Amino acid sequence: MKNHSISLTPAKCELLDNILKEFDEEVYIKSDRVLKIFRGNGSLASDYLDFLVQMNLVILVGQVDGIPLPAMVGKQAGVDMFISEGGFKRRYALNKLEQDTGKSIFDLQNENLDLKEKLTKQEQLLKSLENSLTQQGKDILEKWLVRILCFLAGILCAYAYYKIFHSA
Repeated sequence: MKNHSISLTPAKCELLDNILKEFDEEVYIKSDRVLKIFRGNGSLASDYLDFLVQMNLVILVGQVDGIPLPAMVGKQAGVDMFISEGGFKRRYALNKLEQDTGKSIFDLQNENLDLKEKLTKQEQLLKSLENSLTQQGKDILEKWLVRILCFLAGILCAYAYYKIFHSA
């Protein structure tokens, strides 16, 4: 077996995941199914299969010197779980996120929980302030209405006084 290392990119991760997904419920598949993923490029398919062998995700059955692909490819235990957890694409994305942020996934999850907690507290504070302002607004409106009513009552009394005492 050649010792290949593949520099992973999102596209390469998708190809690796596609090989593993090709198994579906089967334990062994013919190499021609892998060859279709690589549009007939046997050398490239062989490099990717060698990488999967190094990762202990597949085994090669019926490999012959001089022929790039084995007769069959078998999946190792744990492949189904590996794919169900997002496969290479998810691991690549998580690794990229760690590199970009300088924080581990665990740290980011904790930070996310802290931010959610702060958001909840801020929403509660905002709701409390809205209620307080609403009540203050009602109180101010009520006071102004009383003042206006008193003012109108004063005008009415003055008018009545004028009519009663000055018209006679």
